[in-house]
Amino acid sequence: MNRRLVHLAGGRDWARQQARQALLGIGQESCQEVAKAASQNSSQNAPQQCQEKCPEQFPEGAGYDCRYRVLWLGEGAPAEVNSIAGADYPRLLGTTQDIIVFDAHDGLDPDALAAAAGALRGGGILVLLTPELISWPAKPDAALERLVPAGWSIADAGDRFIRRLVDLLRNAPWVECYSEGDALARLVPGPAAELARDSFGCCSSDQRAAVKALMRVVTGHRRRPVVLSADRGRGKSAALGIAIGELLALAKVTNVVVTAPRLAAAEPVFEHALQRCNAKRVSRREMVTAQGRLSYHSPQELLDNQLEADLLVVDEAAGLPVAVLTRLLRRFSRIAFSTTVHGYEGTGRGFDLRFRSVLDSHTPEWRLLRLETPIRWQAGDKLEQWLTGALLLDAEPAQLFAAEEDDARRSECGGDCHSVAKLATSLQQGEVHAERLLVLERVNRDDLVADERRLRQSFGLLVAAHYRTRPLDLRQWLDSPGIEIFWALLGDEVVGILVAVAEGGLDEQSAEQIWQGQRRLRGHLLCQMLSAHGGVARTPRYRALRIMRIAVHPHLRRRAIGSSLVKRAQAHAEAVGYSIFGTSFGGTTDLVAFWRSLGLSSVALGVQRDAASGEHAVLMAKGLDQAGAAITGEAGERLRESAEALLGEPLNRLEPGLAGQIFAAADGYSRPRLSAGQRRDLSGFAYGQRGYAASLPALKALAVVVLQYPEHIDQPSAQGGQDYCSGSAALIAKVLQRQDWQSVSLLLGSHGRQQGIAKLREYVANMLDKIA
Repeated sequence: MNRRLVHLAGGRDWARQQARQALLGIGQESCQEVAKAASQNSSQNAPQQCQEKCPEQFPEGAGYDCRYRVLWLGEGAPAEVNSIAGADYPRLLGTTQDIIVFDAHDGLDPDALAAAAGALRGGGILVLLTPELISWPAKPDAALERLVPAGWSIADAGDRFIRRLVDLLRNAPWVECYSEGDALARLVPGPAAELARDSFGCCSSDQRAAVKALMRVVTGHRRRPVVLSADRGRGKSAALGIAIGELLALAKVTNVVVTAPRLAAAEPVFEHALQRCNAKRVSRREMVTAQGRLSYHSPQELLDNQLEADLLVVDEAAGLPVAVLTRLLRRFSRIAFSTTVHGYEGTGRGFDLRFRSVLDSHTPEWRLLRLETPIRWQAGDKLEQWLTGALLLDAEPAQLFAAEEDDARRSECGGDCHSVAKLATSLQQGEVHAERLLVLERVNRDDLVADERRLRQSFGLLVAAHYRTRPLDLRQWLDSPGIEIFWALLGDEVVGILVAVAEGGLDEQSAEQIWQGQRRLRGHLLCQMLSAHGGVARTPRYRALRIMRIAVHPHLRRRAIGSSLVKRAQAHAEAVGYSIFGTSFGGTTDLVAFWRSLGLSSVALGVQRDAASGEHAVLMAKGLDQAGAAITGEAGERLRESAEALLGEPLNRLEPGLAGQIFAAADGYSRPRLSAGQRRDLSGFAYGQRGYAASLPALKALAVVVLQYPEHIDQPSAQGGQDYCSGSAALIAKVLQRQDWQSVSLLLGSHGRQQGIAKLREYVANMLDKIA
């Protein structure tokens, strides 16, 4: 049956008291044993059957119905009810609740609201406590603190997200609304559906099909991965756990590894696997059977430690970047991916668009299964539909090419859809340059929130382009102070979006404390990295515009739309007096090349990989005035000077080709040159007259020189469908990162030390002809 949304709009004390009374009421009639225990006020006097049912609710459980799982999210919960702080919402992952009270009086975190709804079973009740709708947008909201950079206050933040939510609540007649003066009836959830389970424990035919497909990943041919795609509540994680449990019980595998963006995301997999085999949970990260084990490892642990597995399961794969997924796909011959279509940690829509081509290229016999049947709640659930729209979980890019067949869409765009489709086709085929067709505008956020169609198109672009776009990003985008948005319009359709944020302008004392490592301020990422990592202490005093996100319609990529948006944003930054224009991103060769082509240079590099993304943060920037140019030039020089030291230890596992690109993209005031003696030694090595060990000092000098010149960083070569490392990358890996010959040979596609040295000789001979 449908889940209910009960909305209590009024004062904080009134709303909380009403919710407490409504919760108390369900116990007074339906759980006399607990009521009796309450009167005795002693858990030891409570009936044994209630103690066994709800041992954690005594003595606090007195007066509340132990048949129902009730959770209060936020402040003001009665002592008798389980409660967690709003910031602890990830603990809801994998749980099932009958009633959830969501208190928004102290702030509304959209991610927490999505998680709460996802944990609520069919027939359950979500109780939303808010201020009166007419005054809610103007109320202080503590959830905004995370979105307000240092130097701003919550008063500087917008109220657009809440205003839009208020409108959506007012236009949802199925929502049960109560205002002050109304009496809330006792809250009694509807009966939980009795789910028929098959021999596997599956509740739907598509869940059973998923379990069988997952098991065939192990029992069938190698290199045939399965991708499970489903909305929340369809039993996706249960299917993963059931399949793993069956495989362990049948001794088909001895070592199964599950990975996910966070350990908590994998908890349901462990729980369902335990139910299907005789296993013992030895820790949050591991369970063992007599013949096998299931363990959790982070993506980076898998890549750094060369761990092996009979089966690797990547849960919530949409929350990981494609570069990490690709490396896992190459490493493990038996692998399964799962992704949530409309998730709040990353979306399956974007995952499909970004990762499908990789699967087609590396494992063309991969298989996609979609779980359509809801298990946790019924099909057409009103709460799911409302929340999906409210948080734009289903936002998608504009439909550019289906307009001619869609009468409703033609009406919506004023009859111009046919011309838009023609323009898009011309742009897609490269017949016309983007800047001749596009309208590039700075966006007024008040106008944007009033235009639902363009809002959905814009957010849909971000969802499709970025691996971790969450509902909280929508609130930041609409309300955070200092945000600048630019879009590219093709006709009336949004085909590109750029989101930037203002930074810097801090006082001298704060700047000095940042450089000394005494302070880390919210926001100001570019300025603080340039100070703390780049070593330019004065940077936070100057104003900077940092690009946070940029996204282009998936059918129109590589058509200069992104470049046009960056140029438009830079022109705005110059016009209003910013000193620095830059961006920070997880480093990949494509992204470094893109930003370098737009005139940005490398100015700082994170020495630790992000635990979830597996990528190093790269900071690229350009100066827009004399002060900014001096800062970026100094930072680039320092980065160049640190290359040998950084690659020798903290960055010795950074992909050598990427390392070459990053350091070669750093500007500097001077560039090293090879001495005559070094050239003589290198010539001897190139033509077989000197050994590797004797030539090592000269080879190291050559590697440092190569890092200074982008034109000397050659591209990987493809052989037999495998990308092999270029000569410059192999040189960097061996002499600067000190990798062993086995690793370098794998990079080069060679066999052993001798072949590796032979290929290096060829590369050095070629470079001597190029380097003056």
